[in-house]
Amino acid sequence: MSQRIIYCDHNSTTRTDPRVAEVMHQAAVEIFGNPSSGHRLGQQARALLDKSRSQIAAYIGAKPSEIILTGTGSESDNLAIFGSLNAPDAAGCHLLTVATEHHAITHSADWAQRHGFEVTILPVDSRGRIDPDDFARALKPTTRLASVMLANNEVGTIHPIAQLATIAHERGVLFHTDAVQAMGKIPVDVNDLKVDLLSLAAHKFYGPKGVGILYVRSGTRLASIIHGGGQETGRRPGTENIPGVVGTAEAMRIIADDPQEAARVGAMAKDLRYRLAHQLDGIEFFGDPENCLPNTVGVGFGGVDGESLAIALDLKCICVSTGSACMTGAAKPSHVLQAMGVSERFLRGSIRFSFGRENVPADAAAIADTVIAEVQRLRKMSPVKV
Repeated sequence: MSQRIIYCDHNSTTRTDPRVAEVMHQAAVEIFGNPSSGHRLGQQARALLDKSRSQIAAYIGAKPSEIILTGTGSESDNLAIFGSLNAPDAAGCHLLTVATEHHAITHSADWAQRHGFEVTILPVDSRGRIDPDDFARALKPTTRLASVMLANNEVGTIHPIAQLATIAHERGVLFHTDAVQAMGKIPVDVNDLKVDLLSLAAHKFYGPKGVGILYVRSGTRLASIIHGGGQETGRRPGTENIPGVVGTAEAMRIIADDPQEAARVGAMAKDLRYRLAHQLDGIEFFGDPENCLPNTVGVGFGGVDGESLAIALDLKCICVSTGSACMTGAAKPSHVLQAMGVSERFLRGSIRFSFGRENVPADAAAIADTVIAEVQRLRKMSPVKV
């Protein structure tokens, strides 16, 4: 019998839930019309699209008309940034964001700056937190949009989005949050968060890959960044992915029906953290332990190369990440950990463990035992001191 693979990289992606796959298959086979077509098969697809959009909106406290369907979370982030900066009523040309954002935001900010927009990148402290006072001071009369992620994908730190959005609104500034990593792990409600725009990606919460969501509060003007037909009220042209949208709505329904899942995976993450902390010297945990995604454990191992450790764990059938999976194959170290001021010895030995539905309680002990053994083995081979 083959050894069971322990998947502990849920912040990278999640397995599509079988219940999601089932409704997607049904929609793909039976509801194949184009929702923009006027005939009965097209209108059948339109009805299913509208129903799914309403379900998605309800889960995050939005109206169906406030939901724009996109192809990815990165596209949703890009549409929020460039759609806001280039909107017909845009009164400002300044973008405010944070150094530890996903590259869908940081690279968009770089592009915007190269093309004439003013950009401010806020620093974070050693736990990945931003100072609300720094945020308030950075706002300008020309600030059009502030974008701060709800929860960091690498270290799990959760930002005080409602507080920051309130500060922005007091200055007449739109507020966007990338909530891609938060959905399914902590509550995501646009009214509680007080945001104008919010981005999601279905594959992060057991839905299909290739489906993104952008919430746009009613009255918020947004320019399209794709040109084509009039789908999504002209803000995101392209024939809608009916099976993907149906699957996304089903994935959200499953989350709503199992409110204890976050606590379950959180217990495993806590167990792993405890075991590593008490059985290994020369390690450093990343992020804010008091305000962090429950499933995420970011840790640096002194005297070890993180890539070598990840490979060693993979050979033992344990799947983890050295940081953001979007940067796999890149030689550059994590921009998140660099922004947090993590020392070189822990930066190069960083690993992210992220638990989810694939895991059972015994996985924490199995991962810890294997990590400890491999770290000790690699340290014996390394000339670098712990």
